[in-house]
Amino acid sequence: MFEKRAILIVLLLVSVVSRDFAQESSSLEKTDPPQEKMNANGIYLELGGNAGIYSINYERIVLESPVHLSGRLGLGLMNEQWIIDAEDKKGMELLVPFGVNAWYTLAGAHHLELGLGATFYSHKVYALETTASNIMVQPLPPRLIRKNELWTNFSLGYRMQKEGGKFYYRIFFNGHLSRRVLADNPNAHSQYSVLTLDPWGGFSIGYGF
Repeated sequence: MFEKRAILIVLLLVSVVSRDFAQESSSLEKTDPPQEKMNANGIYLELGGNAGIYSINYERIVLESPVHLSGRLGLGLMNEQWIIDAEDKKGMELLVPFGVNAWYTLAGAHHLELGLGATFYSHKVYALETTASNIMVQPLPPRLIRKNELWTNFSLGYRMQKEGGKFYYRIFFNGHLSRRVLADNPNAHSQYSVLTLDPWGGFSIGYGF
């Protein structure tokens, strides 16, 4: 009689354990896979855009929800000898775009993007430099000097980037805001400045990691 009871208890325990194991396995199978996140870092080639002709940029996402926010820093090098056969050798022009991009997800991999930033522009221009040694020499010959400028800019466009995806794309309209110094006429000594907007656009292809 005792043996029969023992066998019944063992069978009952085996039944309970096997049922619990089956339920646990079923719950594991129904668990949703973890959602992928955007790659935090990216490198992209921008044609047009904030550096005018092209730039190579590093980007890092610093905020993901509810709006993605990323910082960018780029570099562009230009020489007018690449475009025209200029007699004067002005050397390399340096362009460093930087700023932030905020993008709002419309659906899936499709995003609306707004960018704000600036571009540091270093280039050579002709200028007349008057010193104590040449003030009596007329006319003064112009000479090349390096000039540094800072453009503020904005952009508005479309971004396609999947969560966890490697390649992403951007297409956008952007504008450069700059202050230009003008004169009433070529012989006037009075000068004034105006704020101008230069419309432009750009396209980017990037790799996230």
